[in-house]
Amino acid sequence: MEIKVRILRKGDKVLNAFLYEKSIAIAVLRKIGNVDIVLVEKNEHGALALSGKMTICEGDDSIEVASGDTKIATF
Repeated sequence: MEIKVRILRKGDKVLNAFLYEKSIAIAVLRKIGNVDIVLVEKNEHGALALSGKMTICEGDDSIEVASGDTKIATF
């Protein structure tokens, strides 16, 4: 069986892949300089699925949580 996780765009690089709780976390350096931590885990049917993403980018030393275009909280 071959599994392909298609999350890279031209110019992106994988920095690392590691186990994180029940997920596989893939650290991707984006061409623009941001780092995305993409989580992959088994869904309720046992198939692999993207379950979340955290972006590390420029900012003012804060953490922003959003769902789509709706900002939920800033820490």
